[in-house]
Amino acid sequence: MARNHDRLEPLDDGFVGFHDANGRRWKHKDMEASRVGAGYRLFISDQGEERRYTFGKSEPHDATLLDLREQLGRATGVDAPVRTEGAAAGEMTERP
Repeated sequence: MARNHDRLEPLDDGFVGFHDANGRRWKHKDMEASRVGAGYRLFISDQGEERRYTFGKSEPHDATLLDLREQLGRATGVDAPVRTEGAAAGEMTERP
């Protein structure tokens, strides 16, 4: 991977650009002001794909490039159906 793919790039729109492990360009932004706990990180690829990573209850929002790549891998598509609490096994419901 090219050396310039191993850095974070602040963007004018408030997002931070980076490349995933495969060299694909993404940008991300935390959608909550909190530094720890509740909230989510929005990832958007240069091709327009959107994914959302939801932080754990006491998870810090600070992230290295490696953290971002790992979170991107665990993130779900913004329009993807998700299982809600209390849903029976196999039942899915749309994200609010």
